[in-house]
Amino acid sequence: MSLDSIRLEGVTTHNLKSVDVSFPKGKLVVAAGVSGSGKSSLVIDTLFEHSKTLYLGALSSKSLDMGDGDYQFDRIAGTQPPVALRQRDGGYSNPRSTVGTLTGLDGLYRLLFGAGSRPVCPACLGPTGPDLFCDDCGCFAEPHSAKHFSPNRKEGKCLQCDGIGELVGFSLEKIIPDRSKTLTEIWDGADPGTFAVPNVRKAFEAMAADIGLDLGLPFEKLSPEQTERVLHGSDTIYTLKIRKVTNDFRFEGILGFLERAYRNASSAARKNAFTNYLGREVCPACNGGRLRPESLKATVAGHSFHAFQGDELSRSITRLRDGLASGDVPAQVHELASAIVKQSANIEDVGLGHLQLQRPVTTLSGGELQRLLLAQHLASDLTGVMYVLDEPTAGLHEADTGKILTSLRRLRDLGNTVIVIEHDESVIRAADWIVELGPGAGSRGGEVVFEGRFADLLTSGHSPTATAMVSDGPTRARTDLADAPWAEVRGITRNNVVDQTARFPLGALTCVSGVSGAGKSSLVAGIHAAVSRAIAQRSTGAAAESTGIRGAEALDDVIYVEQRPIGRSSRSTLVTYIGISDHIRDAFAGSADAVERGLGRGEFSPNVAGGRCESCKGLGLAEIEMTLFKSEFIVCPECEGRRFQEHVLDVRLDDKNIHDVLSMTVEDALEWFDATSSPKVVQALGVLSEFGLGYLQLGCSTTTLSGGEAQRLNLAGELLKQRRNRTLFIFDEPTRGLHTADIRHLLALFERLISTGNTILVIEHNVKVIAIADWVIDLGPGAGREGGRVVHSGTPEELADNAASVTGGFVRRLRDEPAAATPLPDHAGRPHCGAAPDLGVIGELLPRAVTVVAGTARQSERNGPTPYGLVIGSLTVVSDELALIGFLVRSGSTSWNAIADTGRFCVNILGEDQHDVSDAFSQGRPDSRFDALSWTPSANGCPRLSGAVGTIDCSLKSTYRIGDHEFVLATVVSVDMEAGTDRRPLLRAERGDSALDDYGWRRFAREAEAR
Repeated sequence: MSLDSIRLEGVTTHNLKSVDVSFPKGKLVVAAGVSGSGKSSLVIDTLFEHSKTLYLGALSSKSLDMGDGDYQFDRIAGTQPPVALRQRDGGYSNPRSTVGTLTGLDGLYRLLFGAGSRPVCPACLGPTGPDLFCDDCGCFAEPHSAKHFSPNRKEGKCLQCDGIGELVGFSLEKIIPDRSKTLTEIWDGADPGTFAVPNVRKAFEAMAADIGLDLGLPFEKLSPEQTERVLHGSDTIYTLKIRKVTNDFRFEGILGFLERAYRNASSAARKNAFTNYLGREVCPACNGGRLRPESLKATVAGHSFHAFQGDELSRSITRLRDGLASGDVPAQVHELASAIVKQSANIEDVGLGHLQLQRPVTTLSGGELQRLLLAQHLASDLTGVMYVLDEPTAGLHEADTGKILTSLRRLRDLGNTVIVIEHDESVIRAADWIVELGPGAGSRGGEVVFEGRFADLLTSGHSPTATAMVSDGPTRARTDLADAPWAEVRGITRNNVVDQTARFPLGALTCVSGVSGAGKSSLVAGIHAAVSRAIAQRSTGAAAESTGIRGAEALDDVIYVEQRPIGRSSRSTLVTYIGISDHIRDAFAGSADAVERGLGRGEFSPNVAGGRCESCKGLGLAEIEMTLFKSEFIVCPECEGRRFQEHVLDVRLDDKNIHDVLSMTVEDALEWFDATSSPKVVQALGVLSEFGLGYLQLGCSTTTLSGGEAQRLNLAGELLKQRRNRTLFIFDEPTRGLHTADIRHLLALFERLISTGNTILVIEHNVKVIAIADWVIDLGPGAGREGGRVVHSGTPEELADNAASVTGGFVRRLRDEPAAATPLPDHAGRPHCGAAPDLGVIGELLPRAVTVVAGTARQSERNGPTPYGLVIGSLTVVSDELALIGFLVRSGSTSWNAIADTGRFCVNILGEDQHDVSDAFSQGRPDSRFDALSWTPSANGCPRLSGAVGTIDCSLKSTYRIGDHEFVLATVVSVDMEAGTDRRPLLRAERGDSALDDYGWRRFAREAEAR
């Protein structure tokens, strides 16, 4: 047994078929395979859970008996301390938990301000002197500590809102949402137990009669004085007889009664009666800052604590860096400020620089939460750990995938083993080692179809992943938009989206795209709200213009299928969710065995006492409570996981008991159930199979499904209702968690919906899906405050040509790079490349030809795309067959960062007469180096210098950190060389080894000279 690898043997967990596999230690390992092939069963349910058991047991002096767990294997050896970074583990649901508290940055900022800010005068909030004395007021200020910046401590919290930042009170908009209603209608429609109680209503009617107020008057027609009486009452006492009892009453007004009754409520049930009328507003004393005025006035580097809390992390980093450089950050907190910058930079590096410290963790997507935890571990510097990640690129735009790869490599380079379950092609390509499960899902999967490196994966011949990667991608028949009706929602304002318009065709597929944090979810939420409001108000005769939407008359319903678990209880199963559990129980209850034993439908339910196993209450699992850790579950020793009592399991239907049937996969059950006797069961199972869920077990818990599986199951349930047309279906990243080969199931589902008169709107990052949509709404250009604007609304082809769209660049790359650039093996096992560009023409110019790598920064509103360029001293052909080239650039290069941001560039090979061009790039600012040069756009829109010997249009593939440099790997899109001339390329001057070392290519140069 090698000590350099983690070895698993005979793993039979779930659908795994006695799997033997090794994971090399200290490497970036990707577990790939189609959805349901067994990746999670192997990596998480077996390797991680067993490793966790070993190390939890090692924490105690006594052996910790965790039982057998839910995994099965013969042997696991060489494992390491495990850390799982999951998308959502149920442990981050505290509504008070924020990005700042989760990452610990809140605590660091409190220390920073406690030691680095100067207290202000408590009376006038003006500055104090070195002795904390205010010359204007004659007052001394209290010295600061970290407590003064905590909303949970008496020293720091705002007294008016008790450190919450907002006030909870009764909202008139919620009490009287429709002000056109009369006073009588308002009282008739009031919630039970509120101001509609008889004594309050009688007192109001008495006051109305006294002051001459007409109860048939609409609320909006009341005079200011009448409104005051209705809301706050009067001091007049009225003697009233209510239910044979005569008492004196004073009408205290709607708001007056609600506030008193809520304040004096003696039970939670009584308080709940008022819930619908409660609203929240920002605390006027602290303006949402949660701190007392003196703390809010304190500053470090010219910015308050609340400013750092409410601003995006990327902006906060800039503020602190500038403060450190200028000396505005006090010397005594330099180390603290540097620690905050480092920690925040880790978060920015995983694509979350747009987050705010005050943002609640519960509002983060699963992918964002996992990347936030990843950033935490990057700062911990742990070594010798086995990290397990479940799709860290979920919810991430392709423009940010490189940041995740850099972070994963950093974890690996610290001496850790990083095992990633992933479908993303970029991550698979970057892996040191790949383990693919398959070849299919469920019973057709569970085998290791490939172990090795990426180059060998392409020649495997048995890999569904390799086949999908080199295919042309998913296809669909595009909808003809010539005569299509359209919907238009105007004035959408949510979060960073401000006053935007979304226009999309009905009866078609529209993708909403954009970088992570650009505002896609906010825009779609605005669309959903507007359409829902328009449909609801249609019966009232409200004009379309008043709802802010056009075209809604063509829609009868809107359904938002979100990316979240669809079962809140472990008792929710596949068959209960799609509504066929009763039919299955009826079939068993009607069998001869059941009739003879007197068993009814209830005995065949794991949720009803009588037939279920009472030891585990029908769950099939027994809970082991642990004092310090989350409870663990093992297979119930009483029923051995079968969930029912023996007398129920003895009942047979065609030689199967209820446990056998619930253990069947959808596909197996389709063959077993009879379409004549169980038509609804067969119909439901047929829809599930059609959507690629045939591998799921009938009795599997819906809480265990991935986001993609949950979405498809949710939609299957909707389709089974047989009532959907003229409906707008909204999906939140439906391809998340789906293997490329499984996207065809999703597209078939979309086509079925569109063909029956429905409209589909999806938030999507998958470029291959965006490229085949009928319409694309792209947001950006950046994230957070740099985004929130619709930068494109049109066809995918138009998007590809939109220089202002980051997504458009990836669609253009997909269009310009044929699938043949990634080779499939031929019959002899050798990779072939189809029409890959011929790189032989540039081979003789390498490695010492001086070249200019030129590209453009993102387009600004004022100046348009800005050209950038840098000189590199050598280039190398990494692979002729894959059309890959590589070169080195200095880390932190302004020019390279601007170019890399768009993902495409042009390599210009300078001629021997172009020394002046080379010199121009060594002088002046990066954004002005092209001012005196002649250039034209190349085939991919990047600067092509006039007079160049040749140009190579490229798209960025990936980058690797090597010391103070980055190694750039690029795919060649096209090569254009000057033919029929004696001109030679400009070669780098020989300046000794030191000059070559600066470029990082000394070895290559010497080999060239030797040849």
